[in-house]
Amino acid sequence: MNRRRFLSGATLTAGGLAAGARGAAAAPAAAAEGAVLEPAREIPVVAKADVVVVGGGPAGVAAAVAAARAGAGTILVERYNHLGGLWTGGLVLPLLATHGTGRDGKRRQVIAGLGGEMAQRLFAMKMAIHEIDPVIDPEAGKYVLEEMVKDAGVRMLYHVWAAGVVAKDGVIQAVLLESKSGRVALAPKIVVDCTGDGDVLAWAGESFETMRYHIGLVHRLGNVDRVDKSKPGYKKMNLGDATPLKSVNWVNMQGERDQDGLDLFNLSRLQQLYRLDIWKHVEKIREVPGHEEVFLLDTAPQLGVRASRILDGRYRLTFEDTMTHKAFDDAIGISGAWTSVTHGEAKVGPGQRPMWQIPYRSLVPKKTKNLLVAGRCFSYEKALVEDARVIGACLVTGHGAGAAAAVAAKTGTSVQEADVAAIRKTLVEQKAYLG
Repeated sequence: MNRRRFLSGATLTAGGLAAGARGAAAAPAAAAEGAVLEPAREIPVVAKADVVVVGGGPAGVAAAVAAARAGAGTILVERYNHLGGLWTGGLVLPLLATHGTGRDGKRRQVIAGLGGEMAQRLFAMKMAIHEIDPVIDPEAGKYVLEEMVKDAGVRMLYHVWAAGVVAKDGVIQAVLLESKSGRVALAPKIVVDCTGDGDVLAWAGESFETMRYHIGLVHRLGNVDRVDKSKPGYKKMNLGDATPLKSVNWVNMQGERDQDGLDLFNLSRLQQLYRLDIWKHVEKIREVPGHEEVFLLDTAPQLGVRASRILDGRYRLTFEDTMTHKAFDDAIGISGAWTSVTHGEAKVGPGQRPMWQIPYRSLVPKKTKNLLVAGRCFSYEKALVEDARVIGACLVTGHGAGAAAAVAAKTGTSVQEADVAAIRKTLVEQKAYLG
């Protein structure tokens, strides 16, 4: 596609752009009690970039660093005050799933490239434990990701919330942001949706599935190393799992089942419920002899939404693909598995699960010419959710999307027509494992 023709859809002016935007999500979260008409207004374009990555979780950081290291001018947009998403701020500390089994029956590390670099940096700081599926310290994780983003030359925008897009003829002309400076716009060549919830793909008019799933809230306990087992009346309590800090454990929460992660009222209900329940639960632990010094260190600043929107992309990765070593000519990375499953009539444990390739096409939407999707909202069937949503898969898809975004931006092609060989070459140069 001609680069000039590809980018010609933009209606940017010297002062800004007319807001004929696609804002609020595709469907309201709850029943409306009337409606208002938001007046049209001109939105200032505060920056232009080759690549705009929306969402600074594991996928977003990997995408932004990959794009910037490949020579693309990159902006990373994050709603909170830190990077890492659920991995750091959400206190979901294990980097699942770093290993998988090859056709030769040997188990090996498959999370390499940027994900491997992050883990290596954390191990060097003594802020990660366990060689397989390492558990990290969240503050150290935030530091490492910040350092990588800064060193790569990524421009960071914190404390902004993506609010919509302006699109025409299948091209996103602008990403709209809400900020303390008011509503502003970014003008990208390529956008990478790493929101987790697939907000950008929905605004762009792409088709998707929604999935209701468990939503939880993770917390950490302090002074777990001061439990006195010799105290009369001592009883072993569930204090969660170890972290790199010997006095601190992290405590996962499965949470309520079948929850809508896109309903603002439901999210608010769960947030309040879980915070109160966690405090009361920890107080009960402290009443048990020997546990008096244990305390609630913190609760995650964000709920653990595990699944919501899933892209209906150019290829939907299947559970069967992941269990049969299916090879893809356009593979952008490989992930491991961490759950036990039934395949055919056999029970297969995580130690026997195959490593599985992720094709570039599963990051590519069907219509929008300058949008890629990474993280837990990329294109896969629901049966794969337990493995597709975890940190390792997010890092792999983010790395692939960032490399692809840089290639497409530099060559002026659509993401559908991007040079897969060039994308894979970029990934290999960045030490990704493609099999």
